[in-house]
Amino acid sequence: MFFIRAPHPAVQVTVELPSPRWSDSVALTSTLQVLRAMNGAQYTYVHERNGRKKFQWDFAIARNKALELRAFLKVYYRFQVQIIDHNDETWVGYLVNNPFESAGSGRAVDFPGGETMAITLEFEETE
Repeated sequence: MFFIRAPHPAVQVTVELPSPRWSDSVALTSTLQVLRAMNGAQYTYVHERNGRKKFQWDFAIARNKALELRAFLKVYYRFQVQIIDHNDETWVGYLVNNPFESAGSGRAVDFPGGETMAITLEFEETE
C-alpha cells in the first residue's frame, strides 16, 4: 500500500493508494551545467542538492479513487507531504507534477466506478 499524508508535520488527511506499477523511478536532483569559455575550454559544474531525490510513481486506480486523489491534490498541492511508499520507506517533500493529470486507461468490471485511471505522481524530497 501507498500512503500520502498532508500537511506535514501536523497531519490532517491521509490518502491510501494501491502499490504503484513496476515502473517507479528514483533520481538524484543534482543538475549538470556545461559552459564553454571564449578560448574554447569547456567547464562543467555540478549543482548538488545534498543528495535529495526525485521520485516518480505510476498508478492504475479506480475512477472513484482518482477523484478522491484529485480533491486531495487541489487542497494540499502546495503543502509539504509525507509519503509512506510500497517499500515501507517514509519520505517528506513536495509533489511536483505540473499539471496533475489522470487518463482513463480502460473499462474494469471489478473496479468501483467501472473504469481504471492512469495517474503519475512526481515527488521531490526535502529532508
